[in-house]
Amino acid sequence: MYNKNHGENNIMGQIELHELKTLVSETTQKIGSLKQKHEINHVVENLITQVMDSEFASLWVFQKETASLIRARDDEGTNEISMLGQHGVLAKCFFTLSGGIFNYLASEKEYLPEVDNPDNIKIKSKIIMPIIDDENFLGIVTAYSSVRKIKNFTPDDQEILQTLIPFLTNVIYIMYPELKGQKEEVYINESLIRSSEDLVEKVEAVQQQQQQTEESEQTLNFLANTVHDIRTPANSLYGFLELLEDQLEDARLLQYIHNAKESAHFINDLTTSILDRISSQRARATEEDTEVNPTKLFADIAESFSANMYNKGIIYNIYIDPALPKQIRLKQNVLKRTLMNLLNNAYKFTPSGKEVSLVVQYKKEESKMKISVTDKGIGIAPEKQKEIFKAFTQAEEDTKQQYGGTGLGLAICADYVTQLGGKLKLKSELEKGSSFYFSIPLNITENRTIFTPAKSRHLKVAILLDKTNIPATKNIVRYLIAMGIDKSQIETFQSMHSLPKELTHLICFQKKMTEKIKEAATTQNVSLLTVEEEFLSLNGKTDAYGTIIPQYGYYAPDLHKFIAGNQPLHILVADDDKINIELIKAILSEEFCHVDTATDGKVALQMLEEAAKNGTPYQIVYLDKHMPTLSGSDVIALYRKMEKQSGLNRVFAVSISGDGKPEESIKQLFDMHVGKPFNKKSIQETLSLAKYTAND
Repeated sequence: MYNKNHGENNIMGQIELHELKTLVSETTQKIGSLKQKHEINHVVENLITQVMDSEFASLWVFQKETASLIRARDDEGTNEISMLGQHGVLAKCFFTLSGGIFNYLASEKEYLPEVDNPDNIKIKSKIIMPIIDDENFLGIVTAYSSVRKIKNFTPDDQEILQTLIPFLTNVIYIMYPELKGQKEEVYINESLIRSSEDLVEKVEAVQQQQQQTEESEQTLNFLANTVHDIRTPANSLYGFLELLEDQLEDARLLQYIHNAKESAHFINDLTTSILDRISSQRARATEEDTEVNPTKLFADIAESFSANMYNKGIIYNIYIDPALPKQIRLKQNVLKRTLMNLLNNAYKFTPSGKEVSLVVQYKKEESKMKISVTDKGIGIAPEKQKEIFKAFTQAEEDTKQQYGGTGLGLAICADYVTQLGGKLKLKSELEKGSSFYFSIPLNITENRTIFTPAKSRHLKVAILLDKTNIPATKNIVRYLIAMGIDKSQIETFQSMHSLPKELTHLICFQKKMTEKIKEAATTQNVSLLTVEEEFLSLNGKTDAYGTIIPQYGYYAPDLHKFIAGNQPLHILVADDDKINIELIKAILSEEFCHVDTATDGKVALQMLEEAAKNGTPYQIVYLDKHMPTLSGSDVIALYRKMEKQSGLNRVFAVSISGDGKPEESIKQLFDMHVGKPFNKKSIQETLSLAKYTAND
């Protein structure tokens, strides 16, 4: 009955309508004559595989008493899966009462072989649909294929499977009459016949819809081919006009040639925009969500414009929220096309000396991401803003002549943003610039952030800049605050005769850098970072300029490393002998560190605990064995328990005592022992070992 060679003529690629009518009719008759559950199940699963053009199918019925899914079979295959505390793709569909398409099932994050592939076949793809009758969950139906018969399921397949649900509902009531409640047996049999008739009608409707989709695709193909046929001679015409232009000297003829070139260029722009529009229409049906690192995606897109922005003299700032999740799932290419279009428009409509910025913000409470592209360009009049997202529309009549383009770009962007689950919006003021922005929901697959907070109350950051560097400085300060630095720890200067006291980090713009500043930074042990203002001019010069970040690029990783990796060591010295404390402080004064002191064991423990709770833990602690209230050994023993319970990094603990080496049990709590009287060399050795241990 089933014609396996009909695929090219059949829209669904599955089963002809007259074959389906016959198959459903025969299946209905067989079910009426069969008594055993496994026999009925076998007939029904065969129907599903033929309708779905899949290799296998399964009908699972939910048993409330055992909280299990039951599959009626008479072979050795799995016939029961408990849902109690269960995991897997099937379990996820069970708990959420939702279906899904999984064309690479084994690659799914939730995939669990014993649940999702209990028969241990070389499975490739699966489509799953819950069976619900009047808010009563009855079971789950699946269709699936192995690598022997590769099948990529589509939303059309999902729609076809949905048409089977009323039919399968009545089949379940026949197999398990105890589930039907007050429904009479006669009613069930009549419902089965009625649902089988509905099934054929619904499949016919889906076929007609698919016919229309195929016709639309044929129209798009014809349009794309026609546009390409126009585009090719237009490009050739432009080339010949350029050659002709080189051979002429007559000013009037040269003007004609120039006008002809502009026309050829416009045809090229127009055909490019139409092809983009066609791509947008196709992307709706073909683009699938993929897992991406959003920070890397945005950085790659933004930096592709860096050279052009610099060459045009545009001030270009990129801000990508450091709090963004590490991995998300979205339509990567759709988002990329959107931002490429918006950034290209900003570049095109912004004159030299003005600003363009890309800002990506993470709205954690809403699980959304807000993206904006802002320029200080020509702006758009209020009366034109409502029309700007319509195809072939530009803000002003002379825009086309001055800047080129066809007016299709923003219409395409608006369509793309809708696909991403958002809405493209605009804020603009004539002659002051425009901001295009949108928010999209996030499907987070890894919530961990790339950057850890760089909190330290001992950090002091200075930024040396010129007036022209103010926009870039604001962007740097925004990053520093997002990375955990408090506003009070950041100062800006337009001139600097000497470095401020207690300064730990200096950020200096390239044109403000002098040899005197470099020497002072080295002498005062201040970490130095240079902002490269001239594109790629400081390559390979890190020895002279310290850390280098590009003004025309994405620099957050280097800025974070500069701040978080160049912080003064946070050290606590606890000893009831103040002379010993002063001696250690004097030795450490030459090192890049900040020293706190305590003369009481209980106070020392409180300081350790509070620093850890505030996110600024001590990296090294020197503890005297004999102190009031608590000994050094008691202090470190109690703090080690807190470290273990709270998952803290281990503090490097140094025992300072005149009693000789500590006992073995106490020795395990400490990382190093320094006997009294101690000297400069022994203290410096503790620092070296602490740094080595931290980097290990």
